[in-house]
Amino acid sequence: MFEAWRVGARLGFVLRPHRLALSGVVLLQLCVVALSVLQPWPMKFVFDRVLAPLDLENRGGSDLLFLCAGSLLAIVILRVIAEYNANLSVARVGHRVTRALRLLLFERLLQLPPAYHGKQRSGDLLMRLMGDAPMVKTMMVDASTALFARALHAIAVLAVMFTVDARLTLLLLALVPALAWVVRVLSRKLSVAVRKQRKKEGALADFMGEAVGAVTLVQSMGQEAEVTHRFARDNRRSARAELKAARAAARLSASVESLLTVGVALTLGLGGMRVLDGVLTPGELLVFMSYVRGLLKPARSAAKQQARVAKGVACAERLIDVLDQQSPVRDRQGSLTVPAHPEVLALEDVCYSYPDGRVALDHFNARFERGAMTALVGASGSGKSTLVALALRLMDPTKGTVTLDGVSLHEYELDALRSSLAASLQEAVLFGTTVRENLTLSDPEATDEALWQAIDAAGAREVVEALPDGIDTGLGSLGAGLSGGQRRRLCLARAFLRHSPILLADEPFAGLDAPAARHVFDSLKVRSRDSIVIVVTHDPAHLADFDEVIQVKASAGLDEDSDDDGFLEEANDRDESGGDDFRLDQGGSLPCTP
Repeated sequence: MFEAWRVGARLGFVLRPHRLALSGVVLLQLCVVALSVLQPWPMKFVFDRVLAPLDLENRGGSDLLFLCAGSLLAIVILRVIAEYNANLSVARVGHRVTRALRLLLFERLLQLPPAYHGKQRSGDLLMRLMGDAPMVKTMMVDASTALFARALHAIAVLAVMFTVDARLTLLLLALVPALAWVVRVLSRKLSVAVRKQRKKEGALADFMGEAVGAVTLVQSMGQEAEVTHRFARDNRRSARAELKAARAAARLSASVESLLTVGVALTLGLGGMRVLDGVLTPGELLVFMSYVRGLLKPARSAAKQQARVAKGVACAERLIDVLDQQSPVRDRQGSLTVPAHPEVLALEDVCYSYPDGRVALDHFNARFERGAMTALVGASGSGKSTLVALALRLMDPTKGTVTLDGVSLHEYELDALRSSLAASLQEAVLFGTTVRENLTLSDPEATDEALWQAIDAAGAREVVEALPDGIDTGLGSLGAGLSGGQRRRLCLARAFLRHSPILLADEPFAGLDAPAARHVFDSLKVRSRDSIVIVVTHDPAHLADFDEVIQVKASAGLDEDSDDDGFLEEANDRDESGGDDFRLDQGGSLPCTP
């Protein structure tokens, strides 16, 4: 229970907007408790004032009988109405809390750096977002309000039971320590089992997501049976973990039920003896037994709610693990406004190392100027894409500084900085929405004319016009149904649509035929007239036409097999065969004169 309070306090801020609604729930639950306490008393009067004298011909007794029956009916109706409204209010608050938790977690995931996502399994993150959030809501809203109502009911009932027969009530309370000990021990075992269950479910969800995402690869290799076998293995492990958690919950429920049954038997036996001794009336025993039966429901419910709380704690810990992750890039930002037309983006003595110690960049220096189109070249693994990520502040350099017009990127407001950059990244990512919605992600207010201009600049008009509904065609997940080159052109169009003073294009010619690549190059060239344009490429075909070419060499420890010299030889060989007055020297940064 302490763990529940701990995680509840950590996430309690999501309940603050709903304090008024929860206060209403408390008032309704107070009404339910009061009516539940009153409910047995009409029956007491019937037994003691009407049936006990056995004077059924007495008119006054008949009137009292109908009065008691009417009172009982009214109490039950009012209690049902109060319970209905309380449950409805709890459901409304619960849905809002679930939405808030999912939104909070989603926002946090979008803020965390690529390094974090690279270490996480997408299926597990999806499990936390879609599966864990509702379980946390259940713990914080459903289970907590239910436990509060049951505790309130138990206190009120016990208070009235003391007024009926204090000795018999104290005897029943002697069972409470044993009940508390059983609940504590078995709940602890249940919590451990639930944590293991959620871990196995996350692994299963992750493997399923990966398998479905790679279905083409699986089919091409004829490995459907092998992948199915692996899924079945993980599915069995998840099912076993779920069974263990269910077994632990069943033990808890059965143990509580056994102790409660002992209490009922003691009450019936000892209470009957006290009626025979004249200490209690039959009606008072009926009321007492009714209260004991009334306590059974809260106790049984408490056992079930404890299982839900245990699951909620395990899920809450998984959510808190994400929320507690640091976003160093977002935490280190200033408030300066980005210049409308920046002149120079510079990297000064920049070093970058991955968390595992691999060095991507080692004391790298470069200047990218407005009005120039610069190529970043180098073999795979040399750190070209790392430079793009540093410019976008997806991560920060380990040492050195990235500046814009002489001011460190740290000094600029992060969202404003990223809004001043347009990027087409190496991985051509499209959402499973329409072409229009994919493109307007960079400019939600873009007109149709602006959209088609961007599409034309990326050489994607034929691609879009060939789609069933043109620009309003819905795409499959991650652009399924489009070729790699088609996806890349649409991503380029999205970058062109954002009229930012800095444009970063990572491998924009990959997957394109020569005419399409030339068209994209010309569009980038036009854009560079009044912008800073940086193009990452390993294609030496157009190097002679760039204003500047910067060689990025692989650092020691990152990719020992990187063939920088081979890349340079290919570039220079192309130049010699083409007759252009161009030559790139290893490690050089040279203006190109076609």
